[in-house]
Amino acid sequence: MTSSSKSQSHGWTLFQGILLVVLGALAIAFPLPATVAIEQVFAAALLIAGGYSLAMALGSKSAGASQRIISALWALLTLVTGLLLVFKIVAGIETLTVLLVAYFAAQGIVTIIASFKFRGHSTFAIMLLSGAVSLLLAWVIFRGFPQTAAWTLGLLFGINLVFTGAFFISMASAIKERSA
Repeated sequence: MTSSSKSQSHGWTLFQGILLVVLGALAIAFPLPATVAIEQVFAAALLIAGGYSLAMALGSKSAGASQRIISALWALLTLVTGLLLVFKIVAGIETLTVLLVAYFAAQGIVTIIASFKFRGHSTFAIMLLSGAVSLLLAWVIFRGFPQTAAWTLGLLFGINLVFTGAFFISMASAIKERSA
């Protein structure tokens, strides 16, 4: 990598990091609009995937009729789900929040169980703590449901963006040090 490309890489990585930190801070400061945005992006992704899948199912000449019908039905289900999320925003947010609670709970249980395989190792305590935090998050969100649904996705996404942005900023610093 040339000095010029390292400099460009440093600048671009630093810009990405700062942008992610700013967007994350905005999501943390305004979790409800961030939650709605996340739900709508998810809806758009389903609409795109469903539309593409339907076009593929209907346009496929090599697949048999039953395979095309099943593929088309699956695509329609994806499209309908996307449309429901577009027009039923609160229900979509609540559904995604329930899925997040289930994910955190499952992740917590699996991490705690896995941590016992590392008993006596330096990773045991952090794995156990990580699993416990995941279970605690699941419980806090579930206990306050449905009120927690309004802010959960936006807040957690914002926190993730801030930490990801901080990682990018530190990576930009490492790139700059290597090019010096």
